[in-house]
Amino acid sequence: MSYLQKIPNIMYVYAIFGGLAGLLYGFDSGAISPAIPFITEEFGLSPAGQGLIVSFLLLGALPAIVLSTSLSKVLGRKSLLIGAGITFIVGSIGCAFATNVSVLIGSRFILGIGCGIANMCSLIYLVELAPPKIRGLIGALYQLSVNVGILSAYIVGASFSASGSWRIMLGIGIIPAAIFTIGMLISPESPRWLMTAGKEERARKVLMKLRGSKKEVEDEISDINYSLKQQTVGFKHLVGQYKKILNMNFILTFFQVFTGINAVVYFAPIIFEGVEINGWSGSNIANFGIGTALVISTAISLFIVDKLGRKTLLIYSIGGQVLPLIGLALFSDFTIFSMVCVFLYVFAFGIGLGPVFWLFIPEVLPLQARAIGMGVITFLQYTLNFLFSYTFPPLLSVIGNNVFLIYAVLSIVACVFIHYKTPETKGKTLEEIEEYWRQQDMEKAIKPA
Repeated sequence: MSYLQKIPNIMYVYAIFGGLAGLLYGFDSGAISPAIPFITEEFGLSPAGQGLIVSFLLLGALPAIVLSTSLSKVLGRKSLLIGAGITFIVGSIGCAFATNVSVLIGSRFILGIGCGIANMCSLIYLVELAPPKIRGLIGALYQLSVNVGILSAYIVGASFSASGSWRIMLGIGIIPAAIFTIGMLISPESPRWLMTAGKEERARKVLMKLRGSKKEVEDEISDINYSLKQQTVGFKHLVGQYKKILNMNFILTFFQVFTGINAVVYFAPIIFEGVEINGWSGSNIANFGIGTALVISTAISLFIVDKLGRKTLLIYSIGGQVLPLIGLALFSDFTIFSMVCVFLYVFAFGIGLGPVFWLFIPEVLPLQARAIGMGVITFLQYTLNFLFSYTFPPLLSVIGNNVFLIYAVLSIVACVFIHYKTPETKGKTLEEIEEYWRQQDMEKAIKPA
Protein backbone atom coordinates (compact mmCIF):
# COMPACT_ATOMS: atom_id res chain seq x y z
CA MET A 1 0.00 0.00 0.00
CA SER A 2 1.41 3.41 -0.98
CA TYR A 3 1.77 6.32 1.42
CA LEU A 4 -1.03 8.20 -0.32
CA GLN A 5 -3.39 5.27 0.23
CA LYS A 6 -2.63 5.32 3.98
CA ILE A 7 -3.72 8.94 4.37
CA PRO A 8 -7.35 9.12 5.59
CA ASN A 9 -9.78 10.36 2.94
CA ILE A 10 -11.10 13.01 5.34
CA MET A 11 -7.76 14.82 4.90
CA TYR A 12 -8.59 15.45 1.24
CA VAL A 13 -12.14 16.54 2.08
CA TYR A 14 -10.87 19.20 4.47
CA ALA A 15 -8.24 20.26 1.93
CA ILE A 16 -10.95 20.78 -0.71
CA PHE A 17 -13.00 22.90 1.69
CA GLY A 18 -9.95 25.00 2.56
CA GLY A 19 -9.01 25.33 -1.11
CA LEU A 20 -12.42 26.83 -1.95
CA ALA A 21 -11.08 30.08 -0.50
CA GLY A 22 -8.84 30.26 -3.56
CA LEU A 23 -11.76 29.62 -5.90
CA LEU A 24 -13.67 32.53 -4.35
CA TYR A 25 -10.66 34.82 -4.67
CA GLY A 26 -10.20 33.82 -8.31
CA PHE A 27 -13.90 34.13 -9.16
CA ASP A 28 -14.39 37.57 -7.60
CA SER A 29 -11.14 38.83 -9.18
CA GLY A 30 -12.08 37.54 -12.64
CA ALA A 31 -15.84 38.16 -12.69
CA ILE A 32 -15.48 41.92 -13.01
CA SER A 33 -13.76 41.57 -16.41
CA PRO A 34 -16.83 40.38 -18.41
CA ALA A 35 -19.18 42.46 -16.23
CA ILE A 36 -17.53 45.88 -16.48
CA PRO A 37 -18.75 46.75 -20.05
CA PHE A 38 -22.38 46.27 -18.97
CA ILE A 39 -21.84 48.13 -15.69
CA THR A 40 -20.30 50.99 -17.67
CA GLU A 41 -23.28 51.11 -20.00
CA GLU A 42 -25.86 51.09 -17.17
CA PHE A 43 -24.20 53.66 -14.93
CA GLY A 44 -22.37 55.71 -17.58
CA LEU A 45 -18.98 55.13 -16.00
CA SER A 46 -15.91 57.14 -16.90
CA PRO A 47 -12.52 55.37 -17.15
CA ALA A 48 -11.80 56.60 -13.62
CA GLY A 49 -15.06 55.07 -12.41
CA GLN A 50 -14.18 51.76 -14.05
CA GLY A 51 -10.82 51.84 -12.30
CA LEU A 52 -12.46 52.44 -8.91
CA ILE A 53 -14.81 49.48 -9.26
CA VAL A 54 -12.01 47.15 -10.36
CA SER A 55 -9.39 48.36 -7.87
CA PHE A 56 -11.52 48.56 -4.73
CA LEU A 57 -11.25 44.79 -4.34
CA LEU A 58 -7.50 45.29 -3.92
CA LEU A 59 -8.01 48.20 -1.52
CA GLY A 60 -10.24 46.01 0.63
CA ALA A 61 -7.67 43.22 0.67
CA LEU A 62 -4.76 45.29 1.99
CA PRO A 63 -6.21 46.26 5.41
CA ALA A 64 -7.72 42.77 5.73
CA ILE A 65 -4.25 41.25 5.37
CA VAL A 66 -2.88 43.52 8.10
CA LEU A 67 -5.80 42.82 10.46
CA SER A 68 -5.90 39.05 9.90
CA THR A 69 -2.15 38.86 10.55
CA SER A 70 -2.83 39.96 14.12
CA LEU A 71 -6.12 38.13 14.60
CA SER A 72 -4.83 34.80 13.24
CA LYS A 73 -2.70 34.27 16.33
CA VAL A 74 -5.65 34.95 18.66
CA LEU A 75 -8.65 33.51 16.80
CA GLY A 76 -7.03 30.77 14.74
CA ARG A 77 -7.04 30.00 11.02
CA LYS A 78 -10.48 28.34 10.94
CA SER A 79 -12.40 31.20 12.58
CA LEU A 80 -10.93 33.77 10.21
CA LEU A 81 -11.73 31.61 7.19
CA ILE A 82 -15.34 31.28 8.35
CA GLY A 83 -15.39 35.07 8.65
CA ALA A 84 -13.99 35.32 5.12
CA GLY A 85 -16.79 33.07 3.83
CA ILE A 86 -19.46 35.26 5.43
CA THR A 87 -17.74 38.34 3.98
CA PHE A 88 -17.79 36.79 0.49
CA ILE A 89 -21.53 36.12 0.85
CA VAL A 90 -22.29 39.69 1.97
CA GLY A 91 -20.14 41.20 -0.79
CA SER A 92 -21.72 39.02 -3.49
CA ILE A 93 -25.23 39.94 -2.34
CA GLY A 94 -24.25 43.62 -2.40
CA CYS A 95 -22.98 43.34 -5.98
CA ALA A 96 -26.09 41.46 -7.11
CA PHE A 97 -28.45 44.10 -5.74
CA ALA A 98 -26.35 47.24 -6.28
CA THR A 99 -28.57 50.15 -7.31
CA ASN A 100 -25.78 52.66 -7.84
CA VAL A 101 -22.04 52.94 -8.25
CA SER A 102 -21.37 53.67 -4.57
CA VAL A 103 -23.08 50.46 -3.43
CA LEU A 104 -21.18 48.48 -6.04
CA ILE A 105 -17.82 49.98 -5.03
CA GLY A 106 -18.59 49.31 -1.36
CA SER A 107 -19.53 45.71 -2.16
CA ARG A 108 -16.29 45.22 -4.07
CA PHE A 109 -14.42 46.57 -1.04
CA ILE A 110 -16.18 43.98 1.15
CA LEU A 111 -15.23 41.23 -1.31
CA GLY A 112 -11.66 42.50 -1.10
CA ILE A 113 -11.71 41.98 2.66
CA GLY A 114 -12.71 38.36 2.04
CA CYS A 115 -9.96 37.97 -0.57
CA GLY A 116 -7.33 39.37 1.79
CA ILE A 117 -8.27 37.01 4.61
CA ALA A 118 -8.51 34.04 2.23
CA ASN A 119 -5.10 34.71 0.69
CA MET A 120 -3.58 35.24 4.11
CA CYS A 121 -5.06 32.29 6.05
CA SER A 122 -6.04 29.56 3.58
CA LEU A 123 -2.48 28.72 2.56
CA ILE A 124 -1.30 28.61 6.17
CA TYR A 125 -4.28 26.41 7.05
CA LEU A 126 -3.65 23.95 4.20
CA VAL A 127 0.10 23.72 4.79
CA GLU A 128 -0.35 23.15 8.53
CA LEU A 129 -3.05 20.53 7.99
CA ALA A 130 -1.16 18.39 5.47
CA PRO A 131 1.36 15.60 6.18
CA PRO A 132 4.84 16.16 4.67
CA LYS A 133 4.53 13.67 1.79
CA ILE A 134 1.52 15.40 0.22
CA ARG A 135 2.02 18.96 1.50
CA GLY A 136 3.02 20.05 -2.00
CA LEU A 137 -0.15 18.61 -3.51
CA ILE A 138 -2.39 20.12 -0.81
CA GLY A 139 -0.66 23.51 -0.95
CA ALA A 140 -0.80 23.67 -4.75
CA LEU A 141 -4.51 22.93 -4.53
CA TYR A 142 -5.03 26.54 -3.44
CA GLN A 143 -3.54 28.00 -6.63
CA LEU A 144 -5.47 25.48 -8.73
CA SER A 145 -8.63 26.68 -7.00
CA VAL A 146 -7.74 30.30 -7.80
CA ASN A 147 -7.32 29.46 -11.48
CA VAL A 148 -10.52 27.39 -11.57
CA GLY A 149 -12.28 30.39 -10.02
CA ILE A 150 -10.94 32.73 -12.72
CA LEU A 151 -11.95 30.34 -15.52
CA SER A 152 -15.38 29.87 -13.92
CA ALA A 153 -15.85 33.63 -13.85
CA TYR A 154 -15.09 33.82 -17.58
CA ILE A 155 -17.55 30.97 -18.31
CA VAL A 156 -20.30 32.62 -16.24
CA GLY A 157 -19.57 35.94 -17.92
CA ALA A 158 -19.81 34.43 -21.39
CA SER A 159 -23.04 32.63 -20.46
CA PHE A 160 -24.79 35.84 -19.40
CA SER A 161 -23.15 38.27 -21.82
CA ALA A 162 -25.99 37.98 -24.34
CA SER A 163 -28.49 39.25 -21.77
CA GLY A 164 -26.04 41.69 -20.17
CA SER A 165 -26.98 40.40 -16.70
CA TRP A 166 -23.91 41.65 -14.87
CA ARG A 167 -25.62 41.33 -11.48
CA ILE A 168 -25.89 37.57 -12.00
CA MET A 169 -22.26 37.44 -13.17
CA LEU A 170 -21.14 38.97 -9.86
CA GLY A 171 -23.86 37.65 -7.55
CA ILE A 172 -23.56 33.99 -8.45
CA GLY A 173 -20.47 33.94 -6.24
CA ILE A 174 -22.91 33.54 -3.33
CA ILE A 175 -23.17 29.80 -4.11
CA PRO A 176 -19.47 28.80 -3.69
CA ALA A 177 -19.18 31.25 -0.77
CA ALA A 178 -21.98 29.45 1.07
CA ILE A 179 -20.44 26.03 0.37
CA PHE A 180 -17.06 27.27 1.60
CA THR A 181 -18.53 28.72 4.82
CA ILE A 182 -20.41 25.50 5.63
CA GLY A 183 -17.31 23.44 4.78
CA MET A 184 -15.12 25.45 7.13
CA LEU A 185 -17.71 25.17 9.93
CA ILE A 186 -17.34 21.37 9.86
CA SER A 187 -13.56 21.39 9.27
CA PRO A 188 -11.03 21.16 12.14
CA GLU A 189 -8.80 23.93 13.41
CA SER A 190 -5.13 23.81 12.42
CA PRO A 191 -3.39 21.42 14.85
CA ARG A 192 -0.34 23.67 14.95
CA TRP A 193 -2.42 26.68 15.94
CA LEU A 194 -4.10 24.57 18.62
CA MET A 195 -0.66 23.76 19.98
CA THR A 196 0.32 27.43 20.10
CA ALA A 197 -2.93 28.09 22.02
CA GLY A 198 -2.04 25.40 24.59
CA LYS A 199 -4.72 22.95 23.39
CA GLU A 200 -2.54 19.90 22.91
CA GLU A 201 -5.27 17.28 23.40
CA ARG A 202 -7.47 18.90 20.74
CA ALA A 203 -4.48 19.04 18.42
CA ARG A 204 -3.79 15.34 19.07
CA LYS A 205 -7.41 14.43 18.22
CA VAL A 206 -7.28 16.43 14.98
CA LEU A 207 -4.01 14.80 13.95
CA MET A 208 -5.38 11.31 14.68
CA LYS A 209 -8.17 11.98 12.18
CA LEU A 210 -5.74 13.32 9.58
CA ARG A 211 -2.78 10.95 9.96
CA GLY A 212 -4.20 7.58 11.01
CA SER A 213 -0.98 6.52 12.77
CA LYS A 214 -0.55 7.04 16.51
CA LYS A 215 3.26 6.99 16.26
CA GLU A 216 3.19 9.59 13.48
CA VAL A 217 0.88 11.78 15.56
CA GLU A 218 3.06 11.58 18.68
CA ASP A 219 6.18 12.34 16.63
CA GLU A 220 4.48 15.38 15.12
CA ILE A 221 3.24 16.59 18.52
CA SER A 222 6.79 16.25 19.87
CA ASP A 223 8.24 18.17 16.91
CA ILE A 224 5.71 20.98 17.30
CA ASN A 225 6.40 21.26 21.05
CA TYR A 226 10.12 21.48 20.34
CA SER A 227 9.49 24.16 17.72
CA LEU A 228 7.33 26.21 20.11
CA LYS A 229 10.11 26.26 22.72
CA GLN A 230 12.62 27.73 20.28
CA GLN A 231 11.16 31.13 19.59
CA THR A 232 8.65 33.82 20.49
CA VAL A 233 8.22 35.88 17.37
CA GLY A 234 6.75 39.30 16.69
CA PHE A 235 7.47 41.72 13.88
CA LYS A 236 10.72 42.77 15.56
CA HIS A 237 11.97 39.16 15.55
CA LEU A 238 10.77 38.66 11.98
CA VAL A 239 12.94 41.49 10.63
CA GLY A 240 15.76 40.62 13.02
CA GLN A 241 16.14 36.95 13.90
CA TYR A 242 14.47 35.79 10.66
CA LYS A 243 15.78 38.52 8.39
CA LYS A 244 17.51 35.99 6.11
CA ILE A 245 14.25 34.09 5.49
CA LEU A 246 12.30 37.30 5.04
CA ASN A 247 14.81 38.72 2.54
CA MET A 248 14.73 35.49 0.53
CA ASN A 249 10.92 35.64 0.44
CA PHE A 250 11.00 39.34 -0.55
CA ILE A 251 13.22 38.54 -3.54
CA LEU A 252 11.06 35.58 -4.58
CA THR A 253 7.97 37.79 -4.36
CA PHE A 254 9.62 40.37 -6.62
CA PHE A 255 10.42 37.69 -9.20
CA GLN A 256 6.92 36.21 -8.94
CA VAL A 257 5.44 39.56 -9.97
CA PHE A 258 8.13 41.13 -12.18
CA THR A 259 8.78 38.18 -14.49
CA GLY A 260 5.70 39.28 -16.40
CA ILE A 261 2.54 37.29 -15.66
CA ASN A 262 0.30 40.36 -15.41
CA ALA A 263 1.93 41.89 -18.49
CA VAL A 264 1.26 38.79 -20.58
CA VAL A 265 -2.34 38.60 -19.41
CA TYR A 266 -2.71 42.34 -20.10
CA PHE A 267 -1.04 42.00 -23.50
CA ALA A 268 -3.09 39.01 -24.66
CA PRO A 269 -6.31 40.88 -25.58
CA ILE A 270 -4.21 43.35 -27.59
CA ILE A 271 -2.44 40.75 -29.72
CA PHE A 272 -5.72 38.88 -30.22
CA GLU A 273 -7.58 42.02 -31.27
CA GLY A 274 -9.32 41.48 -34.59
CA VAL A 275 -8.86 37.70 -34.39
CA GLU A 276 -12.04 35.67 -34.80
CA ILE A 277 -12.27 31.89 -34.96
CA ASN A 278 -15.65 30.23 -35.47
CA GLY A 279 -17.42 33.28 -34.09
CA TRP A 280 -15.14 33.63 -31.05
CA SER A 281 -13.75 37.12 -30.50
CA GLY A 282 -10.15 37.82 -29.64
CA SER A 283 -10.99 38.71 -26.04
CA ASN A 284 -12.85 35.43 -25.50
CA ILE A 285 -9.95 33.49 -27.03
CA ALA A 286 -7.57 35.28 -24.67
CA ASN A 287 -9.71 34.79 -21.58
CA PHE A 288 -10.57 31.13 -22.11
CA GLY A 289 -7.16 30.24 -23.52
CA ILE A 290 -5.26 31.75 -20.61
CA GLY A 291 -7.74 30.44 -18.04
CA THR A 292 -7.59 26.92 -19.47
CA ALA A 293 -3.78 26.95 -19.66
CA LEU A 294 -3.57 28.02 -16.01
CA VAL A 295 -5.99 25.34 -14.83
CA ILE A 296 -4.35 22.50 -16.78
CA SER A 297 -0.78 23.44 -15.84
CA THR A 298 -1.62 23.94 -12.17
CA ALA A 299 -3.48 20.62 -12.10
CA ILE A 300 -0.36 18.91 -13.46
CA SER A 301 1.78 20.58 -10.81
CA LEU A 302 -0.32 18.94 -8.09
CA PHE A 303 1.06 15.55 -9.03
CA ILE A 304 4.70 16.45 -9.64
CA VAL A 305 5.55 19.03 -6.96
CA ASP A 306 6.11 16.35 -4.31
CA LYS A 307 8.20 14.27 -6.73
CA LEU A 308 10.37 16.91 -8.41
CA GLY A 309 10.52 19.21 -5.39
CA ARG A 310 9.79 22.92 -5.00
CA LYS A 311 13.21 24.19 -6.03
CA THR A 312 13.47 22.08 -9.19
CA LEU A 313 9.94 22.87 -10.33
CA LEU A 314 10.45 26.60 -9.77
CA ILE A 315 13.60 26.55 -11.92
CA TYR A 316 11.89 24.55 -14.69
CA SER A 317 8.87 26.85 -14.58
CA ILE A 318 10.72 30.18 -14.64
CA GLY A 319 13.23 28.87 -17.19
CA GLY A 320 10.28 27.83 -19.37
CA GLN A 321 9.08 31.44 -19.43
CA VAL A 322 12.23 32.79 -21.09
CA LEU A 323 11.75 31.73 -24.73
CA PRO A 324 8.04 32.68 -24.91
CA LEU A 325 8.90 36.13 -23.52
CA ILE A 326 11.64 36.57 -26.11
CA GLY A 327 9.15 35.46 -28.77
CA LEU A 328 6.63 38.09 -27.64
CA ALA A 329 9.32 40.76 -27.78
CA LEU A 330 10.74 39.92 -31.21
CA PHE A 331 7.81 38.46 -33.15
CA SER A 332 4.72 40.27 -31.92
CA ASP A 333 3.58 41.03 -35.48
CA PHE A 334 2.94 37.33 -36.09
CA THR A 335 -0.43 36.85 -34.39
CA ILE A 336 -0.59 33.05 -34.35
CA PHE A 337 3.01 32.79 -33.13
CA SER A 338 2.34 35.39 -30.42
CA MET A 339 -0.74 33.43 -29.41
CA VAL A 340 1.38 30.31 -28.96
CA CYS A 341 3.96 32.28 -26.95
CA VAL A 342 1.28 33.59 -24.60
CA PHE A 343 -0.11 30.11 -23.96
CA LEU A 344 3.37 28.59 -23.47
CA TYR A 345 4.32 31.35 -21.05
CA VAL A 346 1.11 31.00 -19.05
CA PHE A 347 1.52 27.22 -18.96
CA ALA A 348 5.09 27.56 -17.67
CA PHE A 349 3.97 30.01 -14.98
CA GLY A 350 1.01 27.85 -13.97
CA ILE A 351 3.00 24.66 -13.54
CA GLY A 352 5.51 26.14 -11.11
CA LEU A 353 5.89 29.82 -10.25
CA GLY A 354 2.16 30.34 -9.67
CA PRO A 355 1.37 27.48 -7.24
CA VAL A 356 4.82 26.61 -5.87
CA PHE A 357 5.57 30.16 -4.77
CA TRP A 358 2.50 30.23 -2.51
CA LEU A 359 3.34 26.78 -1.15
CA PHE A 360 7.02 27.53 -0.52
CA ILE A 361 6.53 30.80 1.40
CA PRO A 362 4.56 29.37 4.37
CA GLU A 363 6.72 26.23 4.36
CA VAL A 364 9.97 28.12 5.00
CA LEU A 365 8.50 30.46 7.64
CA PRO A 366 8.87 29.18 11.24
CA LEU A 367 5.66 28.26 13.07
CA GLN A 368 5.68 31.25 15.43
CA ALA A 369 6.43 33.64 12.54
CA ARG A 370 4.17 32.02 9.95
CA ALA A 371 1.10 34.21 10.36
CA ILE A 372 2.93 37.53 10.54
CA GLY A 373 5.39 36.45 7.82
CA MET A 374 2.60 35.45 5.45
CA GLY A 375 0.87 38.75 6.20
CA VAL A 376 3.98 40.73 5.27
CA ILE A 377 4.60 38.72 2.07
CA THR A 378 0.94 38.78 0.97
CA PHE A 379 0.76 42.54 1.56
CA LEU A 380 3.98 42.98 -0.43
CA GLN A 381 2.68 40.81 -3.27
CA TYR A 382 -0.53 42.83 -3.56
CA THR A 383 1.43 46.08 -3.48
CA LEU A 384 3.91 44.92 -6.14
CA ASN A 385 1.03 43.72 -8.32
CA PHE A 386 -0.53 47.18 -8.09
CA LEU A 387 2.79 48.87 -8.97
CA PHE A 388 3.38 46.48 -11.84
CA SER A 389 -0.11 46.94 -13.29
CA TYR A 390 0.21 50.71 -12.92
CA THR A 391 3.63 50.98 -14.59
CA PHE A 392 3.27 48.41 -17.37
CA PRO A 393 1.11 50.41 -19.83
CA PRO A 394 3.40 53.50 -19.85
CA LEU A 395 6.47 51.26 -20.02
CA LEU A 396 4.95 49.46 -23.00
CA SER A 397 4.24 52.78 -24.71
CA VAL A 398 7.85 53.97 -24.22
CA ILE A 399 9.92 50.88 -25.17
CA GLY A 400 7.26 48.79 -26.90
CA ASN A 401 7.46 45.01 -26.89
CA ASN A 402 11.09 45.16 -25.73
CA VAL A 403 9.59 45.24 -22.23
CA PHE A 404 9.24 41.46 -22.53
CA LEU A 405 13.02 41.16 -22.94
CA ILE A 406 13.34 42.72 -19.48
CA TYR A 407 11.06 40.06 -18.06
CA ALA A 408 13.04 37.35 -19.86
CA VAL A 409 16.30 38.60 -18.30
CA LEU A 410 14.66 38.76 -14.86
CA SER A 411 13.46 35.18 -15.34
CA ILE A 412 17.04 34.04 -15.96
CA VAL A 413 18.26 35.94 -12.89
CA ALA A 414 15.44 34.34 -10.85
CA CYS A 415 16.59 30.85 -11.89
CA VAL A 416 20.14 31.60 -10.73
CA PHE A 417 18.90 33.02 -7.42
CA ILE A 418 16.67 30.02 -6.70
CA HIS A 419 19.44 27.56 -7.58
CA TYR A 420 21.96 29.09 -5.17
CA LYS A 421 19.89 30.75 -2.45
CA THR A 422 16.81 28.63 -1.69
CA PRO A 423 16.53 25.31 0.21
CA GLU A 424 14.59 22.28 -0.98
CA THR A 425 11.59 21.56 1.28
CA LYS A 426 10.23 18.44 -0.45
CA GLY A 427 9.37 15.62 1.97
CA LYS A 428 10.49 17.53 5.08
CA THR A 429 8.28 18.24 8.06
CA LEU A 430 7.71 21.91 8.85
CA GLU A 431 9.77 21.42 11.99
CA GLU A 432 12.67 19.93 9.98
CA ILE A 433 12.62 23.04 7.77
CA GLU A 434 12.81 25.21 10.90
CA GLU A 435 15.78 23.14 12.09
CA TYR A 436 17.51 23.78 8.75
CA TRP A 437 17.39 27.54 9.39
CA ARG A 438 18.61 27.11 12.96
CA GLN A 439 21.58 25.11 11.68
CA GLN A 440 22.31 27.85 9.15
CA ASP A 441 22.36 30.44 11.93
CA MET A 442 24.63 28.27 14.08
CA GLU A 443 27.10 27.74 11.23
CA LYS A 444 27.16 31.48 10.59
CA ALA A 445 27.74 32.19 14.29
CA ILE A 446 30.75 29.85 14.62
CA LYS A 447 32.28 30.75 11.23
CA PRO A 448 35.63 32.51 11.78
CA ALA A 449 35.77 36.18 10.80
